[in-house]
Amino acid sequence: MKGVFSKYYTPEGKFSFKILVKKNWVAWTYCIPVVLGILIFTIMPVVTSLVYAFHDYDPTIPADLGNQLSNAGFQHFIKIFTWGKGGLLTDVLWSLFITFRYVIISLTLQIVGSYCVALFLNQQTKGIQAFRIVYYLPNLIPAVAGTLLWKEMMATDGYFNIILESVGLPAFDFYRNKATAMPTLIFTGIFSWGGTAVMWLAQMQNVPKEMYESANLDGANYFHKTFKITIPMTTSMLFYIVVTSIIGGIQSFSNVYPLLELSEEFRFIVVMIYQYAFEPDVRNSLSMACALSWVLFVIIAILTATIFKTSKWVYYGEEV
Repeated sequence: MKGVFSKYYTPEGKFSFKILVKKNWVAWTYCIPVVLGILIFTIMPVVTSLVYAFHDYDPTIPADLGNQLSNAGFQHFIKIFTWGKGGLLTDVLWSLFITFRYVIISLTLQIVGSYCVALFLNQQTKGIQAFRIVYYLPNLIPAVAGTLLWKEMMATDGYFNIILESVGLPAFDFYRNKATAMPTLIFTGIFSWGGTAVMWLAQMQNVPKEMYESANLDGANYFHKTFKITIPMTTSMLFYIVVTSIIGGIQSFSNVYPLLELSEEFRFIVVMIYQYAFEPDVRNSLSMACALSWVLFVIIAILTATIFKTSKWVYYGEEV
C-alpha cells in the first residue's frame, strides 16, 4: 500500500527518489546543516577513534597519516584487559567501580527525590508557580561553573566551614576526605533535580483527570491515587529518565574533573579516558583513550539493550 508516498511513484509504479527530492527540495535544503553536522562532528570522529584504537598513533610525526598510524592490532584492548604489571585492568575496574557506585546511588536518590518534589509541585496551591521557577533555576548554571562554585563553598575556608565554625564545630574539607568525597558530590547533585522534576511534572499533568475523579468517588485517599494512578501512568517518563540518567551518569565529566586534584575518588571512567587523551604520560596515549572509549561504548550499549529488553512494565497508553 503506497499511502502518503503514492505521489513519489512513477507512472510505471516504481518509487522514485528523484521525485521525492524534487517535491521536497526546500525541506532537504534545511536538513543540509544538520546532515553536515552529523557527518563532521559525529560520524567522522567515531570512525577516526575506531581506527586509532587499533593502531599506535603518534601525532608528533608530521602530517602524513600513513606515518602517524602504525602497528595495527589489538594491543591496546589486550592491555586494557590485562591484569597485573603492564596491564590496565585494575585501574579500569576501579574507575568503573567509582563510576557505577555514583550512578546507582545518585540515580536512586534522583528518581525518588525528584518524584517527591514533582508531586509537591503538582499541587494547586498559591505561589506554586514561583516555587517551580526557583527550584529549576540551579539547572541554568553551567555544569563546570556549578562544580567550581561548590568546590569553593566546600573548601576549608569556604562558606560551609564558616557556618560550621560559627556554631563551634571544626572546619572540614569535604572533597579532600576520602570518606566524604563521594557523599558530598552526591549531595551537591540534589540541587540539579529541578530538570528531572519538571519532566515528572509534565508527565503528571498529562494523566487524565477523569481517573482521579473516579478514584475520589470510590473513596481513594492521596496515597492510593499516587501509587495506583500517578506512578503507573508515569512509568514511560521513569523509563526515559532511567535510560538517560544511566548513560549521563556513566559519562560524568564536567561535574567531577574540576575536583580530581582534591581526591582520586573523582577519577571516573570518562575522566580516565580524558587523561589518556589530553594529559599524555605514556606512549600512544590517544590510541589507548580511543580503545577505552569503545570499551565504554560497549558497556553502555549492553546496559541500554538490557533496560529496553526488560521494559515490559512501562505503560505508554492505549493503542490507537
